[in-house]
Amino acid sequence: MVQKFKNKDIFIAPHSPLTLALEGYLKDINIKGFIDKNKKDTNIIQIEELSNEEFDYIFILSPNHFENILSHYLPYVKKEKIVKVSIVDGEYRFENDFKAYKREFFYPPREMECIRKRVVFISKGFIGANNKALYLHCLKNKIDSIILTDNKEQIEELKQNGLPYELLDTKEADLEIATAKFIVFDQGNYTYLPPLHPSQKTMQLWHGVGLKKMNKLENIKYDYFISTSDWTNETNFKKIFSAKSFLNLGYPRNDIFFKDEDELDLMFCDRKIYEIVKKNFKKIILYMPTHRENQTKLNLDFQKLNQKLQEIDAIFILKLHPFMLDHYKNSDDLKYSNLFFHNAHGDIYPILKYVDTLVSDYSSVVYDFLLLDREIIFYNYDMDEYLKNVSLLFDYDEFSPGVKVKTQDELEKAISKQDAKDEYGKKREEIKELFFDKIARGGALKNIVNILAKDSM
Repeated sequence: MVQKFKNKDIFIAPHSPLTLALEGYLKDINIKGFIDKNKKDTNIIQIEELSNEEFDYIFILSPNHFENILSHYLPYVKKEKIVKVSIVDGEYRFENDFKAYKREFFYPPREMECIRKRVVFISKGFIGANNKALYLHCLKNKIDSIILTDNKEQIEELKQNGLPYELLDTKEADLEIATAKFIVFDQGNYTYLPPLHPSQKTMQLWHGVGLKKMNKLENIKYDYFISTSDWTNETNFKKIFSAKSFLNLGYPRNDIFFKDEDELDLMFCDRKIYEIVKKNFKKIILYMPTHRENQTKLNLDFQKLNQKLQEIDAIFILKLHPFMLDHYKNSDDLKYSNLFFHNAHGDIYPILKYVDTLVSDYSSVVYDFLLLDREIIFYNYDMDEYLKNVSLLFDYDEFSPGVKVKTQDELEKAISKQDAKDEYGKKREEIKELFFDKIARGGALKNIVNILAKDSM
């Protein structure tokens, strides 16, 4: 399909690590630059400036926000010049005969006059751990709540547990949004929200503090943004998000570290792996690599790794980022005695509390894991390549408190280490002090619910 665009003049939108990887993939195509309303650079323009340019097509690659970008572009460019780019099974697909879709809400919230009490959670694509944790806590404490999602696998589990839900993008879900008192997110799906009634409140739980730099998101101003410290607000969140209040209450998902989990806490968690973790292995290792847009295979020889795991009586759990391109869907065919794949959209946090060693790279899970004060290994085999497309907020070496390895042999040596000496404990504590205020290190659920209750009065 890409041959159809050979020698054509193309703009790519938006400017992101995902589209930078696309640029590197496209051959024999004249890339004129990028279109992005939130960034400025010599090769980036805004859609309003497009009238001064000669071009054949605009390639839009945005898994979550294509419709919103399209609606913004159509007043400036003919639909025939828009190409929707998607990634399926690790391969790019190009469509320019797609149907333009404008989201119309059945019930406009501004026109709905009613008594509002319900807490409505919105989870587009998948139900994240923060939304899940706060949703369940509300239900357990008899707070009127419902979750809206389009993840059919997770909906089945909600059904099995008799929990309230509606399918997103339906008349029923629109009514829940229109009549909600609080609307809670833990993702950046602000484009889904219609104009709200003045009595409604929004809360963004977000999904982690980390190293990666993001652009300012100006589409929505939240009433409450749940953060972890003044330091993270000043160095990170306030530069990205707009909110009336930044509350350093911590992440709901981390409360599982400090309590006994019940059956509902295990929802969306891989029960088979959970039961294996509770067995008597010498070491439990979890590998959670960050999302890599331009890589479809993990840098691991599974058979070789499994042999090493048998030798040291350890298990190795692999949890991919939900938007990672490859490998999880094929993992059912990979049967190993000591290596297991967790559902990419599942909740790893009930298992994370039992992990002895976390292996990661540039992911925000590292900073949650600081609350457990355990060993972290940074497997950054592609750091030079990764940093070509991603900007970091802080110096990587300064904010990665653990041994760093670049090859599988080095990784295997690091996970095999048996001595009790911990060289990075002091550094972990120093970084934890920056990332988490004391109030944000446990009890987030209770503190957030107190805010909801106070604002309901």
